[in-house]
Amino acid sequence: MTNFDKQKLTEIVLYILNKTNGLDYYHVFKVIYFANIAHLAKYGFRMTTDEFCALPDGPVPSVLYNCVKNDTHCDQELESMMQKCIAFGNDDAYYMMTAKRGADMDYLSNADIEEIDKSITENAYLPYGELRAKSHGQEWRRAYYNTKQGRKVMDVVGMAKDGMASEDMLEYIKDNLEVETALA
Repeated sequence: MTNFDKQKLTEIVLYILNKTNGLDYYHVFKVIYFANIAHLAKYGFRMTTDEFCALPDGPVPSVLYNCVKNDTHCDQELESMMQKCIAFGNDDAYYMMTAKRGADMDYLSNADIEEIDKSITENAYLPYGELRAKSHGQEWRRAYYNTKQGRKVMDVVGMAKDGMASEDMLEYIKDNLEVETALA
C-alpha cells in the first residue's frame, strides 16, 4: 500500500466512526467490505487497495485488521496514523473504536461517500450473526475453503461478482487489474 492508500484507509475509518459515533471494529470491517464491493461493482475500481482476507467471521481488510488487532505483521506507518486519530476501547470494550478527529474529506470522493453511507445504513447496526451470514458470499467461500492457499486472500473479480457487477464491468475490472500488475 502506498502512503496515500494508508491515509485514505484511515480517512475511511474516521468517516465511518464519525457517522456512527463510534463502532466496534468487526462492524467497521464489514461496512468497509460492503462499501468496497459496491464501489467495485458500480465504478470498476476498489475504494481501498487493502487486500481482503476470508477469516472465519467474514472478510476483513488485512492491513487494517493487523493494525487494529496489534498483530506482529502490522504496517507501522498505518498503525501510527491510526493511533493519532482513533481511540480504541479498553478492558470490557477493547473492540470499540471512536474518532479523535473528523475525516479529511479531500481523501474521499463523492462515490466513496455514497457507498460508505449506504453500507453504514445497511450494515453498521446489524446484529453480529446476521452480518456474519451476509458477509459469507461466494468469493468468501472460495477463498476460505481453498486449501492450497496459505493466506486466504479474496479475489477482486470474485468480490465484484458478489457485488453484482455486470459482465461488462467484470471485463473492465480484469483489464484494469492486468494494467496494475504490468505497472507494478
